[in-house]
Amino acid sequence: MKNRKMEKIEITRQDVVEAENKLFSAQLVSNVDVLNQLLHNDLIAVAPTGQLLTKKMDLDSHKAKTMIIENASTNIDDIKIIGDTALSIVTMTAKGKMMGTPLEGKFRYFRVWKRFEDGLKVIGASFMQLP
Repeated sequence: MKNRKMEKIEITRQDVVEAENKLFSAQLVSNVDVLNQLLHNDLIAVAPTGQLLTKKMDLDSHKAKTMIIENASTNIDDIKIIGDTALSIVTMTAKGKMMGTPLEGKFRYFRVWKRFEDGLKVIGASFMQLP
């Protein structure tokens, strides 16, 4: 058995910024492989409707191209770090289609990132459309 110290347990602000940027880039082009790496298997997210979403549901929507982002930008509003966990608040301005219905506006995302041996993963999230 390997006797190795767990290095880099704490998360830095830069770690979260890099993970958020990687996630955003993957969402834009529906890169399911990268999304699969960044989303924890037990992810639970809450949609604006109150519906609970799983990692499988998120990946399936990207595979089926039911959500198409035509134009988007993000701004990281805040990051709070608590040991091996980080909370991020991100505002996305986006235009696209969801299941064929045009969608446009500003959205606020709240994500919970946790460090695992193979990197940061989203374990929880919620998002809402801003007025």
